Amino acid sequence: MVLMPEHEQVLKRIDEQELVELAVAMGNIKAPSGYEQPMADFVLQWLKANGFDNSYQQEVAEGRSNTIGMLRGTGAGKTLIFNSHMDSEQGMPMRLDEEPPPGPAAIVDKEKKRIFGLAVQNDRGPMAAFMIATKAIKNSGIRLAGDILMTMVVGEIGMGPVDEFRGARFIGKGYGSRHAITHGINGDFALIAETTDFGVTWIEAGAAYFKVTIEGKSFYTPRLPERGALKDNPNALIKMITVIQAIEKWAVEYEKKYTTEYPVGKMVPKISIGAIRAGAPYKPSTTPKSCSIYVDVRVPPLVEFIQVERELREVVQAVGLGGIVECFMARKGYEGKNVEPLVEAVCNAHLAVRGSPPPPINTPETSMWRDINIFNEVGIPAATFGMPRKSAPDVVERFVEIKDIVDAAKMYALVALEICGSNR
Repeated sequence: MVLMPEHEQVLKRIDEQELVELAVAMGNIKAPSGYEQPMADFVLQWLKANGFDNSYQQEVAEGRSNTIGMLRGTGAGKTLIFNSHMDSEQGMPMRLDEEPPPGPAAIVDKEKKRIFGLAVQNDRGPMAAFMIATKAIKNSGIRLAGDILMTMVVGEIGMGPVDEFRGARFIGKGYGSRHAITHGINGDFALIAETTDFGVTWIEAGAAYFKVTIEGKSFYTPRLPERGALKDNPNALIKMITVIQAIEKWAVEYEKKYTTEYPVGKMVPKISIGAIRAGAPYKPSTTPKSCSIYVDVRVPPLVEFIQVERELREVVQAVGLGGIVECFMARKGYEGKNVEPLVEAVCNAHLAVRGSPPPPINTPETSMWRDINIFNEVGIPAATFGMPRKSAPDVVERFVEIKDIVDAAKMYALVALEICGSNR
């Protein structure tokens, strides 16, 4: 891409200090998954204060609203959707009776030009970058041919209602983005702004959550029968250990079986046991009569969920201790179609800003679930792209380099200019 005067006119309006201050301010808002309203309100206020007068909120559920910002063009060009999620993993409560605790603060190391804070990395830093990029386009006086839609959404992080954790507060994996596109948000392309080490991908895995339960019997410790065969042990937790070992062995086989090579990169779908529930912590004198584990299985786009469920059930039953397998959340993965103009615009923008094509996409980026799946599912060509999360020997936490987030904002602006076009 050769930078034209209009491009330079936009890029010079991307102010580093303003961008950093916005990313840090949003990173310090307590708004974990299920409690996003404070972020939604902050973003709406920022949009209104910066002249995006037609901005509004979509109430997805009580206390969970998407915020939508728009920069209207003349209607003669393509519409680009920028998308990021407002929810964060930091500060998520572990019990129903808890309020969300504060998460680690977002702070700036001015000497080393770094921004710390989990919420900045996922996903408010990339969000700040496209907000500032769109503001720069608006303030440049350039009239776009197409529209820019900024969708700041709830519920991307992977929650699934189960047990007593039910209701709208526990829905994730595309909850806000799906609401947006079924309530008026449409476009020719969608760029999901997330950290990707500046690689770009238009394909990601699906995800399925399973609850596996083993039954036992309650015994008071002094009345426990003599230990013998595992199948005769009344303690469901002890029985579950063997089931966990079997699932871990299957996870290795599953990963090898379903690893898939795509033109953009490799997908390696992994399996993780993320939680276990059994007994009462305050009463270990009684063996648990039931034990459940909660399993996350990543699923390639062409693999059916029912096939994965059958495989898991066969693994559990082969242990010989019984067991119930229930799927409580499933979201498909997709390969984006007709996404070439968007990917080309991203590549051009990276070349213009950094002097080289984007680096190859990392395997974890194609092997996870992000909101590009929601857009690709309904036929809006979508890709995900953004700056890196970095680490260094001198610090424990990961961080975002200020130069990276500034460059991301510049790239987002150039992508919008190429996709939407301008009326000179």
